[in-house]
Amino acid sequence: MNGILKFFPLAVFALAGCTTVPKDLGRGDVDALAEHRGRISAAPDTDDARKELLAELTSKPLGADEAVRITLLNNGDLQASYARLGFGAADVYEAGRIRNPVVSAAVLDPDVAGAMNQVTLGLAASFTDLLTLPARKRLSTAAFAALEADIGADVMQTAAETESAWYGYAAAQQVEALRRQVALAAQLSARLAERYFEAGNINARELALERAAASEARIAALDASTKTQAARTRLALLLGLSSGAVWTVPGQLNLPLAQEDPLQELLDLAEASRLDLAAARAKADLLADQLGVVNWTRWLGDLEVGVERERETDGTRLTGPVIAWEIPIFTQNRDQQLRAEAGLKMAVAEVQALQNAVDNNVRQAHAEVQNARERVAEYREVLIPQRVETVARAQEELNYMLIGAFELLAIKQQEYSTYQNYLEAVRDYWQARSHLAMAVGRTLPSSQASTYLPIKTAELLQANPDQGLHSGHGGDSTTKPVMDHSKMNHADHSQHDNGEPK
Repeated sequence: MNGILKFFPLAVFALAGCTTVPKDLGRGDVDALAEHRGRISAAPDTDDARKELLAELTSKPLGADEAVRITLLNNGDLQASYARLGFGAADVYEAGRIRNPVVSAAVLDPDVAGAMNQVTLGLAASFTDLLTLPARKRLSTAAFAALEADIGADVMQTAAETESAWYGYAAAQQVEALRRQVALAAQLSARLAERYFEAGNINARELALERAAASEARIAALDASTKTQAARTRLALLLGLSSGAVWTVPGQLNLPLAQEDPLQELLDLAEASRLDLAAARAKADLLADQLGVVNWTRWLGDLEVGVERERETDGTRLTGPVIAWEIPIFTQNRDQQLRAEAGLKMAVAEVQALQNAVDNNVRQAHAEVQNARERVAEYREVLIPQRVETVARAQEELNYMLIGAFELLAIKQQEYSTYQNYLEAVRDYWQARSHLAMAVGRTLPSSQASTYLPIKTAELLQANPDQGLHSGHGGDSTTKPVMDHSKMNHADHSQHDNGEPK
């Protein structure tokens, strides 16, 4: 028995001390999960290095990838999500150890002259903790892995949201640039109209039409400016930066990619890549394992084993083992079993529901990309050329006094609105791809093997039916679109000669 008592403390300390807190609280594991799915989220080791990297990234115009990198470094909500790793690490630490041993002491006065006090010393530790230690380690490690996957899912979702916000801000800037150029052209046209009115070449109604057109163009430009600021604010919140800080995003969208990813390939990728699905499966496996542990420990009760040493009043010393066992008579921990069973059923149902949701989300997002792609093509290949042709023919009719200036202005406004709608359709396409990446749970394969062609606002305003919307990519002209009144008589005052803006 004495040999057993000597061995028991050594075994307790050996088993209790073999589990450590995960390295860097698991941050590196989460970063590896994100990097494997196309997102670089690794942060510098020190706060100074992180600030230096942020300063370097924001010192030049941010592309979508750079914006995502800043978000993963600096987004406050995401950093709070990373902090959850500390709670998981604490659970791993706790599960890898048994409760501290309990030391007891008692001193009893015999109330007999000449007799010594009776002194009792005891040391006891939970034998139940020792028996369940391997199972608790296994469960806590699995729970921590599920937590890492869960936080990784937050990383991937935030990255996709940032990418979508980047496209929103880039598009808003391009629309604002378009509207400002249109407003400038309308303002110049109104000023020229005033000179022709003073010379008696146009009447008051025609002058009012020009002024109204200039005012509407100015209002449209102001509205576009407001939307740009809102888009910048949304992106700034995700970046963890102030919208008033010095950082820029190129105000230029790219044309849709030449080819999209096949749906089935994306469905297969989502099955393997979605970290929230991986976390849900890990939790279901964990609860199944936990139920098995509950089933065999519910009859165990709390068992404490220790040693006690006692000195009697006559000086005799007694030493021996002590055992205390909670006998499972009135309760057999049936409540724990019921909770474990219910938790497992819920987890299995959640996995099934999430699998179905992932499948449907990928299909929906893929359909939205295809739809947006077709809308962009319809604008580029059909609607915009027809708008340009309509304006050109209307201008000719105005020159021959077949239509009035108001009709031409209305047609021209439709053309400008079509340009804006086209840019917004391109924005919708890229945002739809961001949503598809979110649904798949990783960056899309087509993003890595594609050539990007920019859309230039200047070329939109310069477009004509015989010259494609995107011809002349060599550079932008510095001239501005001007409504040319030089060929007007008193009726054809709305002649537009559209050059290319900056």
